[in-house]
Order: sequence, then C-alpha cells, then structure tokens
Amino acid sequence: MAYESWRSVNLGGTKRVVVTWELPGSRWLDVLTDAGCAVEVNLKGELTHADIAAAVGKRCDGVIGYVTESWGEELFSALKWAGGRAYSNYAAGFNNVDLKAATRNGTAVGNTPGVISETVAEMAVALTFAAARRIPESE
Repeated sequence: MAYESWRSVNLGGTKRVVVTWELPGSRWLDVLTDAGCAVEVNLKGELTHADIAAAVGKRCDGVIGYVTESWGEELFSALKWAGGRAYSNYAAGFNNVDLKAATRNGTAVGNTPGVISETVAEMAVALTFAAARRIPESE
C-alpha cells in the first residue's frame, strides 16, 4: 500500500478504522477520533480489492467504504482476519454489499440512508427549472 496516498489521524487510537474514500465534512472524523479511533483515509480515489485488503492489513477494527466498491467474501474475510467486526457503506443503499458474506464473517453492516437526499432534491428542482425555461433549447 502506498502510504503517501493516505492520511492518518489520531495514530495513538485504540481502534483502527480504514476509510476507503475521502468523505465530505469533518464531523465523521471528529466522532471517530473522539471515540479513540486511529483513522486512515484513502486520498487517491477508487481502490481495487487488493488495495482495500492491503489497507485492512493485519489489524483493523472497522471500515467505512464507498458505494462504488463491491464488498463480498474476499473483503469481508480480509476484515475478519484482521479482527474487524464492522463495515459501514457510505451510501443510501447497500446493493454493493453481499450481506450473506458479511454474516458468514461476523461483520455488522451499516449504511447512511439520506446521505444524498438533499442533493437529489436540488437536482430535481434544477432540472424542473431547466425544462420550464427551455434551457436545453438555448444551448
């Protein structure tokens, strides 16, 4: 794993959390560090399964992943082997997560419903205005 593409926060934390995609805002990071977690955040963008498994490494308590990643037996096994027990999907849904594989590996799975509700609503309003004002025709 190329460490120059990762940001480490609170290295003295008692729990280790890997975040596979840089997330917006800072509240999530404050919550994790206040809970005593050492957090490692990927800064380079999308990762392969091998990259994620390498990031999980030999000791990892939990992972926050992204909707573009397919989480199945390979990754949940790597997380279990590292001592991990929790995975959270930064997405409203969890269709990229094999829940049966998570269950087999004893991994609790969470998601973030409503994470893009405001964005979707804004886009719907913008498209409605564009259609009403016939914006595409004026291009």
